[in-house]
Amino acid sequence: MKVLIVDQDGVGLSFALRANEAGHAVRWFVKPKPANSKSVGEGFKGIEKVDNWVPHARWADLIISTSNDDYIEKLAWFAAKGFPVFAPSPASAKLEISRADGMKLMKKAGIEIAEYKTFPSMAHAKKHVLQTNERYVFKTLGDNEDKSLTYVAKSPADLVAWIDRTPPPKGEVMLQQFVKGIEMGVSRFMGSKGWVGQWNESFEHKKLMSGNYGPNTGEMGTIAYFTETSKLGTETLGKLEKELLSLGHRGDVALGFMITEEGKPLPTEFTCRLGWPIANMMLGATRGDPIQWMKDALDGKDTTTFSEDIGCCLVLAHADFPHRQATKSETHGVPIYGVTKGNKKHLHPQAVQVMPLPDAPPGEPVKNRDIWATAGDYVCVITGYGKSVSQAAKRAYGTAEDITVSNPILRDDIGEELKAQLPKLHEQGYALHCNY
Repeated sequence: MKVLIVDQDGVGLSFALRANEAGHAVRWFVKPKPANSKSVGEGFKGIEKVDNWVPHARWADLIISTSNDDYIEKLAWFAAKGFPVFAPSPASAKLEISRADGMKLMKKAGIEIAEYKTFPSMAHAKKHVLQTNERYVFKTLGDNEDKSLTYVAKSPADLVAWIDRTPPPKGEVMLQQFVKGIEMGVSRFMGSKGWVGQWNESFEHKKLMSGNYGPNTGEMGTIAYFTETSKLGTETLGKLEKELLSLGHRGDVALGFMITEEGKPLPTEFTCRLGWPIANMMLGATRGDPIQWMKDALDGKDTTTFSEDIGCCLVLAHADFPHRQATKSETHGVPIYGVTKGNKKHLHPQAVQVMPLPDAPPGEPVKNRDIWATAGDYVCVITGYGKSVSQAAKRAYGTAEDITVSNPILRDDIGEELKAQLPKLHEQGYALHCNY
């Protein structure tokens, strides 16, 4: 099969490599922008990088998009012409990008949501906080690039001070009622006739540092797993299957929640696209061909082969991540030692290239050899699987110990909170497939 990957964020390298290893011809487009170095993927065999994806659409048997912002309108045009596009539609992407639209759809489907209010600017949001003197969660309504601006305020004063020192984002903003509880997500893949594969339940870790300290990064690690039965999925996302189909959605779609102390799931946001780093965990959990099932889903068939083992994925970064102010000389060409035939299946390279650098395998002298090297600050995702959270995390961290990169950034507590949280969730009927 001929596979074209349209990659907006420079995160599709592992997909490209594994598709090629499965025997597919791969052409990979990475959008040129400051965060996406031209060096990403250089030196890896079996992948053809292209500067413009559009001329290659007719060549492809399958077109995969890694996100839902850039090129979605153009991809939708191709999909309408009958091209095999496995990607969100502009209408489904809007559920995530314009959070208010997502909230309206959930209300329409009878899904209870936390109270929220939208504002044309941060100044208007600040005025509302001063008037109500209540605690809120601040969110943007612009695009995916602004998602890191989500801020869970500790108090009204904390939010006002944060607004005062934060550059205003593009577009409208939202203040959502603060909800105390356990954060959990559920997702599922959609083909041309509805759901394919099992539910996927997940627990994200968005902060940079262990103990949930530091800035938001999008995500530093995740515990996730596929499961045939999901109370959370059935009661919420499952109600939206027909609506999502009517919007032309294809691919992964997720809902995030806060599960309250009373056991009520209150949704926080849509993710209508592949999620990162969890997409790598899903890729690693796929038995057999990692790509063919996507083409089959477009043809109305479900040939998914997802393992139901619990997965742990870790983000390994370096330099000044997530601030991204470091120079190219600081983020590029740093050797990544410890990659072996034995652990490579658990490593999902992101901003990585292959280049000659000093290397010394056991018992051999130091000399330049072609090895993995950094091509940015978001280095790779490390996965581990097991019958429990602790077993999956132990295996993922065991692989992480094999890898050496200078100035590594890696959270060391992914999944630990679940030791206390899972018994509470189990009492409420949630996450029953997962044990610590």
